[in-house]
Amino acid sequence: MKLNIKISWLLITALLLTGVSCKKVLEEQPRATIDPAYFRTPEGLDGGVAGIYSSFRGHWGTQIFTQLFNGGTDEMIRGGAADVQHNFTYSTLMKSNTNDYSGFWNSMYIDINTANGILQFGPDAAMDAGKKAHLLAQAKFLRAFCYFYLVTTFGDVPLHLTFNTDATTADARTPMAEVYDAIIKDLQDAAAVLPDQPAPGLGKPAYKATALYLLAKTYLWRGWSAAAKPTDFTDAFNTAKSIIDNKGVYGLDLWPVFAQGFLEGNEYGRETLMVIDHTKDLKFGENSQTGTGASNLKENKSNFFFRPNYPTVNANYPGTGGAYVCVRDMQNGRPWQRIRPNMRYVLNVAFANRATDSRYDGTFQTIWLSNSAPAAVKGTPGAATPRGTLVNGVDTAIWMADRVVTSAERAAFRGIIFEPDYLPGATVPYTSLLYPSLRKWDDSTRADMNDYSDRPYILFRFSEVYLIAAEAALKGGGTLQQAADMLNVLRIRAALKPGQTPEQYTAAVAAQTITAAQVTLDFILDERTRELYGECNRWYDLSRTKTLVARVKQYNDEAAANIVQEHMLRPIPQQQIDLVTEGPAFSQNPWYAN
Repeated sequence: MKLNIKISWLLITALLLTGVSCKKVLEEQPRATIDPAYFRTPEGLDGGVAGIYSSFRGHWGTQIFTQLFNGGTDEMIRGGAADVQHNFTYSTLMKSNTNDYSGFWNSMYIDINTANGILQFGPDAAMDAGKKAHLLAQAKFLRAFCYFYLVTTFGDVPLHLTFNTDATTADARTPMAEVYDAIIKDLQDAAAVLPDQPAPGLGKPAYKATALYLLAKTYLWRGWSAAAKPTDFTDAFNTAKSIIDNKGVYGLDLWPVFAQGFLEGNEYGRETLMVIDHTKDLKFGENSQTGTGASNLKENKSNFFFRPNYPTVNANYPGTGGAYVCVRDMQNGRPWQRIRPNMRYVLNVAFANRATDSRYDGTFQTIWLSNSAPAAVKGTPGAATPRGTLVNGVDTAIWMADRVVTSAERAAFRGIIFEPDYLPGATVPYTSLLYPSLRKWDDSTRADMNDYSDRPYILFRFSEVYLIAAEAALKGGGTLQQAADMLNVLRIRAALKPGQTPEQYTAAVAAQTITAAQVTLDFILDERTRELYGECNRWYDLSRTKTLVARVKQYNDEAAANIVQEHMLRPIPQQQIDLVTEGPAFSQNPWYAN
């Protein structure tokens, strides 16, 4: 939601709604603005909703969160500078590092309590009835959003639907069936009130289609779970299809070309359902000063995490010596090497049909042009390799090939060619530091090449609605032909590539079109990779579909030996367990308990 609120409100909200210390703060520094009555004011409703949206910046696009929910899957493995490495490998260190998840857990519950305050006291606010109804619906959506991520991450979680002002040391986990019921009711209520399209100039806060999207996904999750109801997959399919059938009403559509969805400037465009907003403002954005290295933990650094260490490739690579063929610049970005693609799965399975599917090229950067300085002039000489002198801005200095190249190709290429490390015969293989780079989050608008990104982080996309419908149809909510029809919409969109002749496009469409007989769960999961790679969905997808263990064992060598079924839930933060000292002990998820 594209709103800025005063930092004092965020701090006051946090003090009011966190743990044992808040009572002392209230006693020592009473303030009218932290009284629950504040939610009876227009400012309280506006500020509360904006504060919840603002808090999401602390997760999506941040360093640890990104690794926690992308790592340890079939899609991604550790980069050479990965943090939380136990999360990539499922080592027993996960048991002693459960507080990796405490920031996420605590933030979600603070937001839930804020939403509870809005919903409990907000109906009494003296303000325009239409705006009040809209803000209350926003609060219901946001409460459901928080509980959706809690229950799908941790399983049974405490369900609190009333505003809490008193510190307590008692709490208990609620069966997920009750949590899902509460999420669904909130989303149904929100969808009934939220407008068909967001108001102009406000970015993409929740509107009717956003609530329906999350409702469809909630039905899908519950349908796979032990809390399943007989109609869940049908409800998921019908809800998703209703969004598609009414896409014009909601201002939604697919971009003609897959890569357009992540072009800078298109973040609020036709395919986006929800974003996490960011801003250059140092106060409201909670950002570092430009040029200081992006040190704030809440900053969006998704433009860093997936980038290889391209500035370390010298002219004689893999030998030593010679000038670097590329230097760090604004366009290519800061290389943090936290996460790299698991190319054995990515190239060999998910993006195997690269000739007819544009989504590999739209997802990964595979070439780096020569630049002998950050602002190298195009056409000037670059580094001299044994095969000739590179021309800045013209010659490809680094090529991450998707195959083993011939010796003749290598001899004729002035730059450095890398080959997939899983392929026999690779002469210069990818490494943990050098590999194709995820390009979806690139940001060329930064003032300094080491700065964070202030691009809105795209969280929900319209293309996923087709994937939800296909999965629901596969599971009995529709027919296999309906599932194939949904997938074909995305696959035919992906057939369009720059520079195609009409004949080539026709052939690509034919190659991309599937039949009902080809629809399987594995096919849908591969399709989700092709469409959603790098968007913080993968661990959730494999957990939901109960395929995490099988697919990690099949494709991910660094995690295969350790992964077990219990890893389909993440650990309850030990901090939460320790704070419950009254009543029954707060239980840990299986495997993580010491």
